[in-house]
Amino acid sequence: MNCYYHPNTPAIALCKSCNRALCFECAVDVPPGTACKNRCEKDVATLNEIIQRNKTAYQKTGYAYKRNGLALLILAFIFLVLGFLPYVVNGEKSGFVMAFLSLPFFLFSYFSFKSGYLIEKVDRDN
Repeated sequence: MNCYYHPNTPAIALCKSCNRALCFECAVDVPPGTACKNRCEKDVATLNEIIQRNKTAYQKTGYAYKRNGLALLILAFIFLVLGFLPYVVNGEKSGFVMAFLSLPFFLFSYFSFKSGYLIEKVDRDN
C-alpha cells in the first residue's frame, strides 16, 4: 500500500480520522494514533478525547447501577419491615401485602447489582 498523497512512496500508517494511507512525511503522531500532517490532527485529537470520555462514562455507569441496587435493597427492607411489623406487634395479617411488595424490590436490586458488576468486569477486561 502506498501513501495517499505520494503514490510512489510506501505507507507506514493509516490516518485515524480519514483512514488514508500515509508515508513518513505525511504522518504525524497524535497519541494514541496517527493523523494526516496539517489536515486531520485536530480531528484525531478530538476522537481520542471522545474515546477517553466514553471509558470514564462506562465506569461511572457501573457505579450508578450498584448505587441504585443499594437504594432498591434499602427500599425492599423497608417494605419488608413495614409488612411484618403489624403482625409482630398486633398479630394482624393485613401487612403481608406490604411484605409481598418487597419482593420486586429485592429482585430489581439483584439485577441492578449484577448489571453493575458485569459492566465493571467488562471495563476491567478491556
